[in-house]
Amino acid sequence: MTYVLTAEQMRAVDRAATADFGVPTLLLMENAGRGVADVVVRELGGRVAGRRVRVVCGAGSNGGDGFVAARHLALAGAEVRVLLAAPRDKVEGAGGDAATALRALEALGLVAVVAGAAFADAKEWTLPLAAADAIVDAVFGTGLRSDVTGVPAAAIAAMNAASGIKVAVDIPSGVEADSGRICGVAFRADVTATMGAPKLGFVVDADTPAGRVEVVSLGVPIRPPPALGPYCHAVDVDETLAGVPRRGPSGHKGTAGHLLIVAGSAGKTGAAWLSARAAMRAGVGLCTVASTAAGQLALDAKVIEIMTARYTDGDDADASSAAQLTALAASMRALAIGPGIPTGPGMRALVEHMAAQLPLPMVVDADALNLLAPHAARALSAAPAPRVLTPHPGEMARLLGTTTAEVQHARVASARKLAADTRAIVVLKGARTLIARPDGTVYINPTANPALGTAGAGDVLTGVVGALLAQGMDAFEAARLGVLVHGLAGDRAAGAHGGRGMVAGDLPDAITAIMARGRSFPTSSS
Repeated sequence: MTYVLTAEQMRAVDRAATADFGVPTLLLMENAGRGVADVVVRELGGRVAGRRVRVVCGAGSNGGDGFVAARHLALAGAEVRVLLAAPRDKVEGAGGDAATALRALEALGLVAVVAGAAFADAKEWTLPLAAADAIVDAVFGTGLRSDVTGVPAAAIAAMNAASGIKVAVDIPSGVEADSGRICGVAFRADVTATMGAPKLGFVVDADTPAGRVEVVSLGVPIRPPPALGPYCHAVDVDETLAGVPRRGPSGHKGTAGHLLIVAGSAGKTGAAWLSARAAMRAGVGLCTVASTAAGQLALDAKVIEIMTARYTDGDDADASSAAQLTALAASMRALAIGPGIPTGPGMRALVEHMAAQLPLPMVVDADALNLLAPHAARALSAAPAPRVLTPHPGEMARLLGTTTAEVQHARVASARKLAADTRAIVVLKGARTLIARPDGTVYINPTANPALGTAGAGDVLTGVVGALLAQGMDAFEAARLGVLVHGLAGDRAAGAHGGRGMVAGDLPDAITAIMARGRSFPTSSS
């Protein structure tokens, strides 16, 4: 389990390391700086002898990590120069671990320390950074809250413009640790060597300039105190894919589950087709799509392996629709509702009834979420079976009675609130999709492919999660696996078709390939 921590949570881990394990803070800094040096060595191909490394340091603990890294790189033979982006007396005046690390660095006698506190123009930083093989950013850490100005801003701008591999210490300077917000200007890292655990801001925001993230061990267990929870976690790709449902040698369509998808209407049967095809590619044994009369007629001309049904003879649900779907669902293992459905008053009543009363695991997506929006908590909080909600930010805003911008500014908090209010599993879609439990635990998916921002991609996700529910998976595990498979399928399909050329119809076949990486069909001899 990989924690993704806020700045406050990480500070608590550091305090616990000293209080519970007796590890001095100076030793934590030593472990951090040595880990950064190791990352730099790897990035330079395993040998740094004679290579030019420039380490730009601030006055706090992040700067102290930089001093330690500089010492280790110099001992490995690198030509190291440290540039101070803060007054020297500010480092020494604090009298803490950073000052101790600076004294140890200078006592070594191998590293020149350049006072850059007067370099208020980026041009003044250009010459000291010129021709560097690697630039290490140790200016600001996780405590930054205000916009970067003055000398540090000039240093960051010059580092970004310089050549060489760029390595950030813990978090790119200028990035707010909890949100990923850029505070005026930010270091654009190729690699971020983060301490102990990834930080929430650069994990949840796919646009944060952190590059590849490598976790540096501090030599102590990462045990965040329960009082500061609930916590966020990174989705582990291999562990999650290992949960792909297994179909044994004697398995057949009946043992792999039957999914009912309530989807489609006149002009919108493509959404239903995408969901159903994705469900079949995700391993469900049987899939039935229930639609309007016009929707069923159009679907029958499109589908082959998928069965169809109707719940109304008109263009909206009617008084008998709930009874018809309830009877149809009696032989099913799970239900998905929403893609391409009508949005009239009859459908609103039907969605509320099904969401609140149907005793089957259910995925609720698209216009089903919009129809629930005014009464989502009332309809879902006492549902007799698990519910998985899959809103995009606009749908989430309607469910919470807020704006899309506010949702995007506080994605984790938004997902937690809806999950708590509805007692459902919430999948907040987007780059780095979030999966939230009602207890506040959040998992962050690692994929972030803009190619998935295409019409119908969400309908595919609905089918995948519905298929996993129908195969008997726990609702949270189905959501987590479904989101990961969907994201990885997007990466695979975009690679084959190009990001601009990929369409949602390319995803189902890619889903099959991704799920084959997990526990698929064993051979008769296994």
